Amino acid sequence: MATVLSLAKQYEDTIHNYMAAIDKSLHPARALDEEMVRKAVFLVRHDGVQIHSFNEERLLLEASVKDAHSVKVVLNFGKLTAVCACPQETNCRHRLAVIFSLYQKIGSLSEWVAKWRDKENEKLATLKNKRSPDQWEALIRSTWREPINDYVTRNYFYFEQLYEGRLKNALSFMPIEREWKTLYKTYAHLISLTEVWETFSAGTKEVHHSFFKTWFSDELHALRDMLGQLRGLHRTFESDAFFTHLRELVREFAETDDDSFSERFDIYQLFWTELFISKRERMSGLEEFRRPDERVKAFFALLLGNEVSLGTITPGAAADWVKLAVLAEEEGHQQGLTAILMAIKPHVRTFLFDGLFTQYRHHYVRVLSRLYSLIDLTEDDWEDLFTQFGHYGLPAYSAYLVEKGMYKQWAELHQLHNSPLYFAEECGLKEVHNAAPDYALPLYHRYALQHLEERSRTSYKQAVRVWKKMKSACKKSGQMPFWNDYMKEIQHRYKRLRALQEEIEKGKLL
Repeated sequence: MATVLSLAKQYEDTIHNYMAAIDKSLHPARALDEEMVRKAVFLVRHDGVQIHSFNEERLLLEASVKDAHSVKVVLNFGKLTAVCACPQETNCRHRLAVIFSLYQKIGSLSEWVAKWRDKENEKLATLKNKRSPDQWEALIRSTWREPINDYVTRNYFYFEQLYEGRLKNALSFMPIEREWKTLYKTYAHLISLTEVWETFSAGTKEVHHSFFKTWFSDELHALRDMLGQLRGLHRTFESDAFFTHLRELVREFAETDDDSFSERFDIYQLFWTELFISKRERMSGLEEFRRPDERVKAFFALLLGNEVSLGTITPGAAADWVKLAVLAEEEGHQQGLTAILMAIKPHVRTFLFDGLFTQYRHHYVRVLSRLYSLIDLTEDDWEDLFTQFGHYGLPAYSAYLVEKGMYKQWAELHQLHNSPLYFAEECGLKEVHNAAPDYALPLYHRYALQHLEERSRTSYKQAVRVWKKMKSACKKSGQMPFWNDYMKEIQHRYKRLRALQEEIEKGKLL
């Protein structure tokens, strides 16, 4: 093989084409790109690149780069490609180092790097002098131009790393002026969210779905904080175009027709409840939709205080309607709250058991119980609701029965579901004990016997505590003769349990 110098001069145009491709694909404002170039230059300047051979027929150059480990790199001068043995799929510091090593023979690498880094200053100068919504959008979307690999969908931790890295690159273009920073950050988060949306939606169907959902919840909180800050800032004439453009971005995002409308609608609602709050803005909001969904119509009706008229809703949309019911409560829109909750009622069971993961059911039962308590329902309606709640509705059903004075049904309910003592107490056992102690006696008896089955002094002490509650209930209901006979029977039945007999005597149960 000829010397590397002669080879570089012979293929000077090819090397310039490689450098032009690097200049086009990498940007100094992106932290990952800047780090990659910096490390590649370091490898070149510390003699980390060795050129081994060049095949003139196939135009293949083989080299190795001494990094943490020696890595093989092959350049194809004919196809203008570079292949590296490292795991990185596109550009990497090893490919760049080999190309930089060749370029150093025909030009000044230091000057090229300095000129490349000046691109950041040029961009920022342009941003400062010719600020516009379209330019902001173009800058932010440029950080997302590289495709996202499929494996990111299957592994949340890759997804999180990718998102944070690209969002960081987008935020590097942030204006210097303080009054524009929050608005730009809102643009960066929203546009980055739209760019990664397809990957996020696919991730919610994979093994790491809970991590993806938590990430989305965190993003909503971050956006809510930024929108709250924006709402408190004075809007200037110059910023009006940015807010108008922001409205368009949010509406276009929400109007996209796919199976993720519910999450898109969450973001849309966030902007219109936190930022676009003037009546003038809200009156024109619905008109911006070409074919508004029923949920969008109800949303604006609630915000404007208009009547909410609903027909039959689909079971799959129940989650969105529950959120709208919460909004109706917050807005004090009683007619809308009633209309939405009555439309949801036939689908409550489907929503809870088919539309939610197990860990969320208790929470939504509490939410629904509270919401339905705010409207007028018949006893038949309540019975239907509690039936749909299943065992997740026990606390709500118990509270309802206590409120209605239906203590016998309360006791039967907890006997049927074999409720543990702590749960029965949370569900109103104390109220039943005070109002109708007779109905609490069978429960106390069962709890005490459950402790006896454990056959330990600690469990016997627990049984005595329960019997003390039972004795109190007997005293309230005037059944002390029954209590004395009951305890004598217990002592006789368990006369061989000396520790239990001692605890009964200490407890002064007789």
